[in-house]
Order: sequence, then structure tokens, then C-alpha cells
Amino acid sequence: MKSITGKLGKYQDDVSALSDLDIVDYERIFKVHTASVEDKQFYFYNILNKIVFPVNINDSILGLYTAKSKEPLTTTSFKLYGDIKSWWMIYLLNPKILKTQFFVEGGQQLQYILPEFRSLIYSEITNTTVFDNQHF
Repeated sequence: MKSITGKLGKYQDDVSALSDLDIVDYERIFKVHTASVEDKQFYFYNILNKIVFPVNINDSILGLYTAKSKEPLTTTSFKLYGDIKSWWMIYLLNPKILKTQFFVEGGQQLQYILPEFRSLIYSEITNTTVFDNQHF
């Protein structure tokens, strides 16, 4: 069986055999690829792809959040956006503060995309060019 998505893949929402993803889902950003084994079709993401936010993001679309106590980024995401799925955006905006942690310590300040600009950022990420397995 031939790959239905081709060499570069398609976004999951464009593959009728797969369910649509919510705009805030991290997986939505990456293209789904396929592999065929014994006439079975398997779907996968290239896990080497990653998102890198530029360091010169316009301050007018950013907010500053100060954690009152230690909390996981899913909680921070819920407080800022009303969903737990946008944790990855907060994480990727604050690599020097969070390093490899999935939580923020009390008193730490994190930058975040203001809620009214999230959909713009999601669209821009999805529409950007991939270079060397990175989205810019």
C-alpha cells in the first residue's frame, strides 16, 4: 500500500481517517506521516521536529505571569487560557527559566502570549516554513 500523505505528510485535520484536533493541541502543528507494513497503514509524527519561538517577540502580545506557589504548567495554562493544553506554549516561551521542568516555582515570572493573540500565533506556527526539523 502506498503512503497516503506522501513524503512531506499532511496535517492531521486533512487526513480523513484521523480525528480533527483542537487548535490548542501541540500535535496539530506537525504533519502526520504514514508508513505501510503488510498492507496496514500506520500514522506517526516526526518527533525530531520542534518549535522555537524567536527571542524578539513583540511585547504588545505578551503578558507576564507570576506564580504564587509551585504549580504544573497545565495549571498555569488553565489559569491563563482556560484550558490545560496550551502548557507547551508557556514552556517554549520560557526556556531559560523552566529549563527541563514541567512546573513553575512560586515567585517565578513567566512570559505568555496574551489570550487574544493565541489563534494568531497558532496560525503563524502552522503556516511557517520548516527548516532543519524546526518550526520558526
